[in-house]
Amino acid sequence: MSIKRYQLPLYKGKDHQVRALKIKEIHQDPDGAAYLTPEDESYPQFQVSAEFMSQNKPKEGGYYVESVDGQPYYVEAKDFTKEYSLLK
Repeated sequence: MSIKRYQLPLYKGKDHQVRALKIKEIHQDPDGAAYLTPEDESYPQFQVSAEFMSQNKPKEGGYYVESVDGQPYYVEAKDFTKEYSLLK
């Protein structure tokens, strides 16, 4: 199952907005790709590429983030919570 970008929660930073999910679990495949399980159980597990994993090195407890233009990246939890707040 996959997540569409518009389904991700929206967060506001100092000068921009992002969409993000906190990562509960990471299950990496032998090919390097991985399945990320969000902490919020109302969101399904979703797959990220081997390239994403090697470039970002995400950890459980951090955040999977997508920029306004849809570029995915990873942010450590302590950094994410300092920078962003959830838009209601």
